[in-house]
Amino acid sequence: MKQFAAFLFALTLLGCSPHDDKQNTSQQQASSSSSNYKENVSIVQSVEAKDGMAPNFVFYDETGKQVSFAEVAKGRPVLLNFWATWCGPCIKEMPDLVALNEEYKAKGALVIGISVDKDSDVLTLVSDFTKEQKVKYPIVIDNGDLETAFGGLRGIPTTFYIDKSGKIAKKLIGLQSKEKFASEFDALL
Repeated sequence: MKQFAAFLFALTLLGCSPHDDKQNTSQQQASSSSSNYKENVSIVQSVEAKDGMAPNFVFYDETGKQVSFAEVAKGRPVLLNFWATWCGPCIKEMPDLVALNEEYKAKGALVIGISVDKDSDVLTLVSDFTKEQKVKYPIVIDNGDLETAFGGLRGIPTTFYIDKSGKIAKKLIGLQSKEKFASEFDALL
């Protein structure tokens, strides 16, 4: 019994394997921009790995305009959180990320969520979920290329902090507290 309890505790701390998704069907690709975004949720369009820097990726903003991470993050500290709708620890930290986004956007910081969900209608799945969770920050649905460009994920949630110059400053694996998120953000301001 003690071993089982220890296993459950370790699972909670480490998070979820990014490949546990039961809905892992085909990769999603769509031809028109309207089928690639809904409100603040967009499917990643392209990814460009950069040595020593955070990968640049293209997505649609909430207005439907195609933007790049390099554009929206220029000169700003960024918290990039890889997560999924089926990941318990990801869901648990989401309210803290919503609150953090509200607190830190006035300071010029940016929060972006990267969903690793896979589904035949992943855009609707993630969009409905983020509406339910009242997520206001941008959500980008990974096509697999972004995870690879960040060096792969051991588990989710995984959070990357990108400094104002575009370099990856920190990587946190597993469930984090709001205080931990905030202290790492403060170090980059």
